[in-house]
Amino acid sequence: MSRVEALNLRYAASVALARSGVEIVAVGDPVGARLNTVVRGLLDVVRDDGSDFWEDLVGAAKALRWRLLTQPEPLQFNADVRSAVEQISRQVLRLRGVMAHEALLDNLLAAAYAVGETDPPVGPILLRSIEEVGSGSCLVVAASTTARAGLQSWLEGFDVDVATAGDLEGVRSGTNQAYVVGPPRFFHSSLLTAPVVEEMSFIMPAWFGDRSIPRSAIAPYADGAITIRARVFTEGDVDGSDFEVRTDEVESDFLPQFVWGSGKSADREPGSEEVVARKVILSGNLAIWLDDGDRIRVLDPAQPAGERVHYTDVGLVRAGIYLLLRRGETERGVLYQAALSLLGDKGNAAATTQITWKAALAQCLVDRGYPQVVGELRKRGVKAADRARAWTDSNLVRPNSDHDFEAMLEWLGIALQPTSNYALLVRRALYKASSEVRDQLEKAVSVADLAALEHNGHLSLDVETAGLRGILATRVLAVSPYTEIVSRHEARLPYEDRSLQWRA
Repeated sequence: MSRVEALNLRYAASVALARSGVEIVAVGDPVGARLNTVVRGLLDVVRDDGSDFWEDLVGAAKALRWRLLTQPEPLQFNADVRSAVEQISRQVLRLRGVMAHEALLDNLLAAAYAVGETDPPVGPILLRSIEEVGSGSCLVVAASTTARAGLQSWLEGFDVDVATAGDLEGVRSGTNQAYVVGPPRFFHSSLLTAPVVEEMSFIMPAWFGDRSIPRSAIAPYADGAITIRARVFTEGDVDGSDFEVRTDEVESDFLPQFVWGSGKSADREPGSEEVVARKVILSGNLAIWLDDGDRIRVLDPAQPAGERVHYTDVGLVRAGIYLLLRRGETERGVLYQAALSLLGDKGNAAATTQITWKAALAQCLVDRGYPQVVGELRKRGVKAADRARAWTDSNLVRPNSDHDFEAMLEWLGIALQPTSNYALLVRRALYKASSEVRDQLEKAVSVADLAALEHNGHLSLDVETAGLRGILATRVLAVSPYTEIVSRHEARLPYEDRSLQWRA
């Protein structure tokens, strides 16, 4: 199918969906509803208590609720639900006798065990719907790659396609109905504003009360924007239940959460060998501490061959982009040493001047404190004065602005020459070394399986140049809202991380 044909099909599907709206099938699930009510009570207690001791229990409880919303397969196919129940049991045992609210712990454990012994009632409704329409005429849309894997293992004998919302381009010919597993608000609006099928039904537990339909971000500002209507149907045991359905649920209470901590070190100044950094969670069970220093290398699979590897400012690092990292040592450290080597006999002298002005700036930061240093530099006209800490990084050559560098050297009482000229030589050599690495990375990317990268979220690239090897392309999953003070040597170094344990 050509792109034009695919686009025309989307227009036709959009017209049909705008005309007929979508269905929401709310399935009675008393066992899940009881768990939801208890978890809601747990979150209220934790908000009042504010203790970090609850963090793991809350993570496990949220993960179980999320899996009930998005993974309705029978328990024999649902290891994720069983695992979440076991995690709750483990965390409740850990907190007994340590925290108050024993009754709440008892109720949570009982509700979790009940979930672990009962097949989700959404599953049979989904299966019946598929059989009524015919597996060749419909597809199932999962909320995440994890949910997709579970649904595929269950439905593989029914010859029905299962995809995430981001994988719908290859929908088979003749498919006109999508069964979306989960509440509409947990899916991107493009699922509805650029649909691939003419009919869509969301199937979800009735205990999640918010049935609102996502809209495009620009819809509120558009004249005559299309609004997709929803018709709600109920199935199963939804009457006489002893739970409260609420429409004002807080979205973050349901979404799987990362474990961030609370930015406890942000209220002190970093030492000379420390930096302020944000935790970045990466695919492959990895994370890095990302400081505000130099740019970082990224991979953009959507760009044409030869233009996929480039640098980006650390402030632009966000979920969804791919970082290129080296295990065991940061790339910039290796590149900096490679740049000095390229200078030959001038390398040692250049390194000495670099060490001298950075040490002087670091000492000023220690003696006078960061705020005073920034204030004094600004009085000298240094526009990027707030990056004074970053400039002391041994792998950062100099401030970007010539004026900032010269004004700072003058403020430090260091002669402009030969420090400025050597910094210029190092920077040019660094560009050359970096360009060579980029060329090698582009070659490695050109033969890599980028489909596997997008599916798995991470991929090792076969590169060996300028002392670099074992480069890993890995997707950014989230960036911490908090900053922490970490050792300078830990910054940008990938490490195994447990923050992913509650992600579905």
